[in-house]
Amino acid sequence: MKKNTFFISFLLLFAIGIWQINAQTSTSSNFVVQPSADEVLFYDVKATGTPKTMLWGLDTAWASEENFRRGMAFMGGENVDVVRVSYFTHLPLESNGELAPAIKALIDKRLGYLALLGRPMQLTMNSVRNSVDPSYGTQGNYNPVTWAANIAATISYYEAAGHEVISLAPCNECDLGTSYGNGDKPFNAALNTELRKLSELDDVRISSSTLNTDQALPWYNYLKSTLDEGITHQLAGSFSNYANFFETVRSDGNYASNDELHNVIEAIAGLEYGLQMGIWWGTPEYTGGKFLKASKGARLAYAENRSNWTAASVYRNQDGQVEAFLGASERQAVATSYKFVSQNRAVYYDGHGPQREFVMQMPGGTGYHQNQPNAERVINIQWGEDIQPAIANGMYKLVNRESGKVIQVANGSTNDGANIEVGTDAGQTYQQWEMNAVPANVGGDFTFYKIGLGSNTSKKMAVDASNLFNNGNIISFADSNSLNRHWFIEYAEDGWFYIGSRISGKFLEVASTSENANVRQWEKKTGLNSYSQQWRFLPVNAPVEFNAPSVPNNLVATGNPESIQLDWTASPEADVAGYTIFRAETAGGTYSTIARNVLTTSFVDNTVTIGGQYFYKIKAVDNSLNASAHSAEVSAIANGNNAVVAHYEFEQNILDSSTNLNHTASSGTISFDSGEIGSESLVLNGSSYLQLPPDIANQEEITVATWVYWNGGNIWQRIFDFGNNQNEFMYMSPYSGTGYLRFGINNGSGLQTLDATVALPENQWSHVAVTLGATTASLYINGVLINESNTVTARPIDFKPMFNYIGKSQFSTNPLLNGRIDDFRVYNYALTAQDVANLYNKTLSTDNCENNCIDGLTFWPVPANDVLNLSFTNNTNEITTANIYDINGRLLLTEDFVNTAKGQLSVAQLPSGMYLLKLNKGEKISVKKLLIRH
Repeated sequence: MKKNTFFISFLLLFAIGIWQINAQTSTSSNFVVQPSADEVLFYDVKATGTPKTMLWGLDTAWASEENFRRGMAFMGGENVDVVRVSYFTHLPLESNGELAPAIKALIDKRLGYLALLGRPMQLTMNSVRNSVDPSYGTQGNYNPVTWAANIAATISYYEAAGHEVISLAPCNECDLGTSYGNGDKPFNAALNTELRKLSELDDVRISSSTLNTDQALPWYNYLKSTLDEGITHQLAGSFSNYANFFETVRSDGNYASNDELHNVIEAIAGLEYGLQMGIWWGTPEYTGGKFLKASKGARLAYAENRSNWTAASVYRNQDGQVEAFLGASERQAVATSYKFVSQNRAVYYDGHGPQREFVMQMPGGTGYHQNQPNAERVINIQWGEDIQPAIANGMYKLVNRESGKVIQVANGSTNDGANIEVGTDAGQTYQQWEMNAVPANVGGDFTFYKIGLGSNTSKKMAVDASNLFNNGNIISFADSNSLNRHWFIEYAEDGWFYIGSRISGKFLEVASTSENANVRQWEKKTGLNSYSQQWRFLPVNAPVEFNAPSVPNNLVATGNPESIQLDWTASPEADVAGYTIFRAETAGGTYSTIARNVLTTSFVDNTVTIGGQYFYKIKAVDNSLNASAHSAEVSAIANGNNAVVAHYEFEQNILDSSTNLNHTASSGTISFDSGEIGSESLVLNGSSYLQLPPDIANQEEITVATWVYWNGGNIWQRIFDFGNNQNEFMYMSPYSGTGYLRFGINNGSGLQTLDATVALPENQWSHVAVTLGATTASLYINGVLINESNTVTARPIDFKPMFNYIGKSQFSTNPLLNGRIDDFRVYNYALTAQDVANLYNKTLSTDNCENNCIDGLTFWPVPANDVLNLSFTNNTNEITTANIYDINGRLLLTEDFVNTAKGQLSVAQLPSGMYLLKLNKGEKISVKKLLIRH
């Protein structure tokens, strides 16, 4: 019974897995090659991380209530630590030493903004660059005494209103010209000295402020003896001087600030180098607000490109949410790509995954202040059981959680200003909405969508009149890049999202559950009250219903040497769209989603650790995103027996034909040509390569073997290269610096190599293999041992390579492979010399019979023509029965061999194609794939 069950299972896998591989799903079924990137961030979602936080503020120097309200909406009023205010010099002090009424009016306007926060605030104060009244002196002859008196009177006025001034920049952007007291170092030194004499400033930090980072240290160093704080903005100058400035100020024991953050990069990079206070110029938007909150947690990764004036980071906020942030200088950025790499687990990036890598391109301009998009972006990184759906560009119904109704245009109108409401789904185009992500160069933050009317997508959902307040109305209006037409989405739970406005920071909600109820904006709600603000994005052909499908039954987990296979009974409902797979490492433990949208009733998890026990549950999900309850929990162990981990035959595909289904993905143009094994091989033309899944080479012992047809060319091409970076890798090059084939491995402690003593021939097929055993590393060409060593001690398990390539190097300067590859194999053990020779002689095939295989079985030639020869160990008088099946499992040929160790099968009558060869000998069984070609 055990043999028959195994055979049926293997036969099904063979029939589906080889010929209809897309129907058999594995963890790597949707594996794609991420493009190369300028910078890479490695992060561990469970790492402790590094605290990186500071005081955050809003600005009133630009006196805009809209800016202030938007900043409060995106930051959260409770997170505003400090506000920047101003003093003025265009009017003299009154005779009694008080501020002029017109100056008080300007300050009162700012105090009105502060009142929106509802509590006393800490303030930082700077000058407004406007005219200077003659009472304060004239250019080149300013009076520090009267100037200081004005500042003191202004501080007293703010503090009389209940606030506290903690910091003062007597000149704002001191380096900007010679007007208004700027550009005059001796005067600023004298003014700072005079300010020190005033009791009103006893607890106030005095700072210098520059626009250009290249001028920050010269000004700071000149005034240092009079300063407690250094401030620079980032509107010109080098990245290095921006970083060096904060490091220098902190090393002096002074306070480091940027009181005009124009882009999130200034905060990302500033925090890395000691920034302690950051105040948003104008206002932050979605990414800025999210970064502020994330910075209160821990930084997990950071990368920068100084010459391009861009930076990126990964943070875990106080709630445990992990997010990636990217920023590019407002005026100086050059386009830069960043790759985020999760080191220890697959994750979802804005719902896309599971995957380890994700690349984001940050746009830049063509020169200083030329075509600069001032780009910034936040990316949600998730793992666990409840993962947000990925919202792609396309058409959706927007379903409200509280009412069950969909967003529609009143009366189906396509007129500008038509009202947005909810109604019962009737499949009408005016109830359908096109989601389109804004382009990266839209201007500023690009974490947004436009939501277009399905019946006329030139009309976009908009906040009427750019309203900033609760109950602001939502309308349909002609497309433009106005901020009131931009929307962000935040995941809530169970497929539901909040939809927020870029202009107001408030969220779409339905006013009631009634038919034709109005859709409006409102501040974010929580708990059950938030259901009126939660929405599902359904495909337009999906019905609006909330009936979950039944629980999938008969889930079974089967452990293979390098993977675990799940099988179950299909749910009976006709509208089941697929299945979601969950995995935990303890019974009843914390589950994570490892696959979604599985269309079959079988799944292979090829990311397991050998010897570890894993627990699984699944759910059925219907077209309307309703999910069943969990199935019963099952478990299995990948036993780690000697086996092939991946086998790429390249018969018009790049799929893994082993039971582990470690499918690969391509970059560039690939094609197929005649091969050495089977009928086809992979063609890599020097501009393309394959990437293998990230867990494929996590082995204590390993064999990599393949046929190579090398066309020649430059040194350091790669047959394969498995690694993480330029310090951790293992590779084989057909032509090294010695002129010979080389295998190299570096686990971070230095390169260890095995060199061939002969050159790999050009323009002909050669078989190459490397084995790393417990104590010995061996290199083979054409089945012959060329070199071996017991001093090559590094093993891939030391560094667990994630970036695993065929035809590409970890070093971007090395050329891609120019040639053909066939029958590429990775084993989880070191093949013997005879095993390697058999691969070269085309007599070794891999069984899936665990410890129940027929001893010594080989067959040849591969592919077979008219006669197939068999050889096996004969130590009993048992009959050996050979059967050949077609891919549908039909028995085509059978023959018995009695008391013999050899046999022949005539296959001349079988058409060319792929078959299954099954041999039984007593309790032993072997199953082989068989290719016949006449």
